Amino acid sequence: MLELDATTERAMPAKLPQQDFEALVRRAGLSLTPAQVAELYMGWQYVEPMLDRVRVHGRGRDAEPALIFRPEPA
Repeated sequence: MLELDATTERAMPAKLPQQDFEALVRRAGLSLTPAQVAELYMGWQYVEPMLDRVRVHGRGRDAEPALIFRPEPA
């Protein structure tokens, strides 16, 4: 298991309850041990705030395309 030292900044507790997180793991088809699920859930508390910062109301996926390809005329 990943161990954090005392100087590492701690994230806010996850908004998603652990039971819901476990349901998402099962829905994804992952067969993990309870210890693995618990460790993933610990990491989720860092992922969740990042997702909140990326998901901005009124901004669709097409706002910033990941890749634009314009072939040169032949």
